[in-house]
Amino acid sequence: MQCARCGAIFEGRFCPRCGAPAIAAPVAPMGLPCPRCGTLFRGNFCPRCGLPTAAWGYRPLPPPAGGRSVLSVLWTLAMVGFLIFVITDFAALVVAPTVVVPGIQSIRSGQTVNSGFDFDAGNWTFDPSGTGASGAYRSAGGNLGGFLEMTLPSAGAHGYWWQAFRVDGSVPFTGAVHLDLEIAGGLNSGRLIVAVDSANSPPDPNVAIGFVRFTGPTSWTAMPRFLADGRLADPGLYYLKIAFFADSATGPVSVGLDNVRLAWTTDAAVVVYVPAPAPIVILFTQDQTLFIAYFAFIAAVILLVAGYHLVRERREVWTAFRAPLEAIGTRLKSRSAWIALGQVWMAATFFQVVFFYLVLAAGISPSSPVQPTLQTGWYWLYALANAGVYEEFAFRLLLIGLPMAIGSVALRVLEVNRHGVAGGPGAAGRYIAGAWRYLVGGAVRRDSSKETLVASWAFLIASSAIFGLAHAPGWGWWKVLPAMVAGLGFGYLFLRHGIGAAILAHFVNDYAAALSYEGFGGEAFILLLNLLVLGLAIAGAGFFAWYAIVAWRHFRALIERFRPPMRAVAMPGASAPYLAAIPQPVAAPPDPGQPPPPGQMWSAPPSTVGPAVAVRNASRIPREYTPSYVPPPYGYPPVRFQCPYCAWVEAKYDAGRFTCTRCGRTA
Repeated sequence: MQCARCGAIFEGRFCPRCGAPAIAAPVAPMGLPCPRCGTLFRGNFCPRCGLPTAAWGYRPLPPPAGGRSVLSVLWTLAMVGFLIFVITDFAALVVAPTVVVPGIQSIRSGQTVNSGFDFDAGNWTFDPSGTGASGAYRSAGGNLGGFLEMTLPSAGAHGYWWQAFRVDGSVPFTGAVHLDLEIAGGLNSGRLIVAVDSANSPPDPNVAIGFVRFTGPTSWTAMPRFLADGRLADPGLYYLKIAFFADSATGPVSVGLDNVRLAWTTDAAVVVYVPAPAPIVILFTQDQTLFIAYFAFIAAVILLVAGYHLVRERREVWTAFRAPLEAIGTRLKSRSAWIALGQVWMAATFFQVVFFYLVLAAGISPSSPVQPTLQTGWYWLYALANAGVYEEFAFRLLLIGLPMAIGSVALRVLEVNRHGVAGGPGAAGRYIAGAWRYLVGGAVRRDSSKETLVASWAFLIASSAIFGLAHAPGWGWWKVLPAMVAGLGFGYLFLRHGIGAAILAHFVNDYAAALSYEGFGGEAFILLLNLLVLGLAIAGAGFFAWYAIVAWRHFRALIERFRPPMRAVAMPGASAPYLAAIPQPVAAPPDPGQPPPPGQMWSAPPSTVGPAVAVRNASRIPREYTPSYVPPPYGYPPVRFQCPYCAWVEAKYDAGRFTCTRCGRTA
């Protein structure tokens, strides 16, 4: 027969290689859940955690619990609701090109003419507003070349220069006004008013886009940029008006204007930036061909990663849904990225909904830049899909994956230089190149080295904080904390399942109401979608609590791994040894060039010469740990192991050597 632990072929009551007894595990028609991780399977080893079925003979199966069945039913209902929610997102993405592509083809830009006043007043006209003010063009003496002059004879006088311009193309538009100003004469108090509207009338200070107060003369000064986005609502004819009011003056006041320009453009572009609280723009283009190709790339990435995870993890999804009702652990701990995505999204949505209502209760009105209409829907369909892909590459791959990959390369190079790598020619290069897995994510596990876990925690928290701060300029400071929590969820999916899972989670979150941007369903669809999201947020309360508990346990277990191992020390006159934190001697790693030591059937009996013996340290073993090794019955040879590097008690045995399952070192 074949050994259930090490796979050796033997005959007898126990394996001569590792000492495992020849006891078969009970087999059920549908398989049995693994006592350690809950995975349903048949065979000699658990396919998920490697627990041998031979160990089952030493412990009774846990009795089913009614509470677990209720949780399994609630979990299934939540996942079905999440599936319906995801279907609406992908339906919107499939229809999006019919709306986005026409909008991209209508991108336009323009500006007012003769902004530098290099030849004459051009298209500018002066209006004294009946106050005796006068305007003139000066060919010299401006900030750069000519300039426009406005003369206000006394206190209370005012006037304005205006120019008409046309806006065409796809909405939404963005615009900004730049100008330089000089004040001379006896001004004591005055106001500069910058207005943009669709009526050829005197500027209204109450709806102006710019307002600057002066208390005296000034030399040529560049004014701050005045944003005109809110005034350019639709294509049409608009008027730019630059007015000055001399509220108090001891004599005539002369106001000079130069480099007056309003530039507008359709508010959509391909932008490449470096993530930071204030993003650093590297590339900005509105080329229509490049724009359409980029949108096609974004949609293809989302659809490809969705299909990849659906096909690759179809068995894990099916196993989770058809597991027995009492196997809630099989569902919560599924290795499927789609299931983890749903659980993380519902947990993050629960926090965001609760935080949103707390902000409202505090008397704060949460602002949002996402205000789509049927005219501007094409832009938001592009912008939100782009956020799901580009922001994950920027904040997760660049801020988490890249530094972890570089650190892994450095550590692997040091290890190769110090100890070498067995495996023949090219083994060292393959070993170093394996660090690329950290770049795309999905390479961090619970049993990863403690250095890897520390780096994961550090980069996860740092990138999430930057992700939250990056939402402040557009949304306001109230959005920082919810965005940071969402970033923690996206970062966890990146570390555990890869960049594809993070992209899907971000896309599903941002495309929540995308079908309504395309005019589907009307108010009834919005109402049903809000009720669905509210129900999923309520279900997310349980997932949020579960992830918080698991994160705390993992963090505490990581801290325990840095504590020195404990040893049993026999004290003179004591009836039993006590545990003391005595540093264990660290054995030098074996030389890969030397042959392995000869194997033996079982470990030698413990020596009784020394007063101290190594024992298992219960404080270093996680609470949820279920050992795969169970002491055999009397008369069977025991196999003992404790890693000399990290004091772990599980190892893989091969060719006379034990390889620790925690730190991966061979003892």
